[in-house]
Amino acid sequence: MKARFIPLLWLCFALLTATAYGAEPARQVLPMGNSTVTITAEKMSFANQTGEITFSGSVHVVRDDVELRAGRLLVTLQPGEGGKRRGIQQMVAEQEVQFSQGTRTASAGHAIYDPVAETVVLTDHPKVTDPSLEVVGTRITINLATQESTVDGGALTFTESPE
Repeated sequence: MKARFIPLLWLCFALLTATAYGAEPARQVLPMGNSTVTITAEKMSFANQTGEITFSGSVHVVRDDVELRAGRLLVTLQPGEGGKRRGIQQMVAEQEVQFSQGTRTASAGHAIYDPVAETVVLTDHPKVTDPSLEVVGTRITINLATQESTVDGGALTFTESPE
């Protein structure tokens, strides 16, 4: 009994000190089309039954030239044969979502990414900023493939650059 208790005690101590002294963040690399998505966060949990991975705390997502930061991210994986999962079906970001691609930036309280449609739907005070314009609305849909945006209930501020 004593021999089993001591290793368990050391394991608990190691886990507690790793967490308390800033252990490496959770990191996951997932396939998406012809590229990969790298996600880092303070915490990660996986629900095998639903194929959902939840990332929380300083979430950072990178795919090619697209970056996303948020407080929480729920990734739903595509179901596959034999219970195996294949790639990302959808990503839902919450809590101070910051999105960037090239010179375009966006912010919102909630964002849904659909990799098949190549769209990001921003809600909860969404705002998109490019070097010469700012768009706000109740809902902004960004098509990453075509670089086109659709704004519901919005306003556009255009700034001419001095020549």
